[in-house]
Amino acid sequence: LLKLGTAGFLRVMKCFYYVHVGFWWALGAVGMLMASISCIFQSDAKSLAAYSSVSHMSFLLLSLIFLWCGSKTSGFVMMLSHGYISTLMFYMVGEYFHVSGSRLVYYMNGFFCSSLLLGILFSVVFLANSG
Repeated sequence: LLKLGTAGFLRVMKCFYYVHVGFWWALGAVGMLMASISCIFQSDAKSLAAYSSVSHMSFLLLSLIFLWCGSKTSGFVMMLSHGYISTLMFYMVGEYFHVSGSRLVYYMNGFFCSSLLLGILFSVVFLANSG
């Protein structure tokens, strides 16, 4: 749903670019800040993944506002990469839930002790979504 919203934003941005640039900039900045602050206080891994996706899409909104030569191309690449990374992130949280029975971030410490390779992959996927 976030990716479809970004595609719709690209279409709307052509009409309203010169009219409300400050509004779109403020919306992207506040959305990114609020979602990032919400990520800090999440104890549920699925909520953490969802809020980090919102923060990532707000960053995409900020990059598309400026409409430089490469911003549309970089926005498209960011949309594609976010689609793959966020899907993998939700999949890994679901797999961790099936193995451990909990989605709490506090219990993921033991995940690194039991399987170092999966723990590293889990960390790389979450860091890839941060930008």
